[in-house]
Amino acid sequence: MSIDLFVKYDINFYSAFFLMVILITIYMKKDIYSYSSKIFKLIIITNIFLLVFEGLTFFANEFDGRFAWYCNYILNFIVFLITPLVGSFWATYIDFKIYGSKDRIAKRLYYLYPFIIGVVLLVINLFYPVLFSISEQNTYQREPLIFVNVATLYLLLCYVFFLVVKKRNSLEKNVLSGVLFFMLFPAIGGAIQMLFYGVSSLFSMMTLGIVATYIFMETIVTSKDYITNLYTRIKSDEHIKILIDKHVEFAVIMIDLDDFKALNDLHGHTEGDKVLKSFGIVLKNVFDYKSLVSRFGGDEFLIVVESKDEEKISDYKKTIYKELKNESNQNELLNTLKFSYGSSFFREGDHKTLDEIIVEADNQMYLDKAINKNYKRRRSDE
Repeated sequence: MSIDLFVKYDINFYSAFFLMVILITIYMKKDIYSYSSKIFKLIIITNIFLLVFEGLTFFANEFDGRFAWYCNYILNFIVFLITPLVGSFWATYIDFKIYGSKDRIAKRLYYLYPFIIGVVLLVINLFYPVLFSISEQNTYQREPLIFVNVATLYLLLCYVFFLVVKKRNSLEKNVLSGVLFFMLFPAIGGAIQMLFYGVSSLFSMMTLGIVATYIFMETIVTSKDYITNLYTRIKSDEHIKILIDKHVEFAVIMIDLDDFKALNDLHGHTEGDKVLKSFGIVLKNVFDYKSLVSRFGGDEFLIVVESKDEEKISDYKKTIYKELKNESNQNELLNTLKFSYGSSFFREGDHKTLDEIIVEADNQMYLDKAINKNYKRRRSDE
């Protein structure tokens, strides 16, 4: 085997390894609540498969015999089958980033058109080579309709880019940058691969696009609060919307620390930040990994629990106070820390919106605060 062959495989191998590192990082961050993050994982996984299978085709192409021929054909078949899925997943990912609606995506079957067209062409290819062929000498050859496959994929990406340009005034700059880089690298790689036969650059360049997307769209706009390391309000809002769309029954708990301003004034903001961080640790100890714990803003926290058991939700308040006692060994200010607690539920058949659920939990929390302090904090509390 030639050194060039190993160089080709090395590029694919290291690209796949790099994507595996990103994938492991995402799982270690436990960023499992975002619908867009789940799609992004699919983009990474499909690209890893493409890099591995394409790398294997290089080796299969070097051997003679019927078995090698079958391996070569099957591996190329899989590569052609998976490639359009990356474009479909990416279009879905960007659409959700722009509009934040799963219902909208469900109505856009044309995001799957490149995949559907690819499957049809692959079925035809089984009987008559229109995409690729493998000669009796086990040599891979591109066929004319491969350009149809490429064109449908590029048209889809151009359409999504049009959506981004159309909504550019309402999008953050990092989204625009992520889309631009994701399109730029694969476009360059695909053009090189089409123009120079034998050069493999599409999937390795797509890796660069995925890395750029991850940096601009999944890292720069962080889903974690920098003080408490809890999820942000953006993440909790998105998670609640997903549960509503799925008609999953859940509860939202709103917590507000009592007299936190006085604590800040007395001990300073540095100590106040330590209290927020410690309280975040308490909440993560109380609620399991299936619950989403977020810092709603300031000294307010919001927890999403997939439960409809009112008694269980109510008991969490006592559990939090018990955990505060345990954690007070690390921060003595937790000994005197008090909080107000409210909840709301989304049950089967409900038609509540995100805002209605949060307002309901917020109102219940302020009623609890009024009882704790023996006065009405807000004029709207009746």
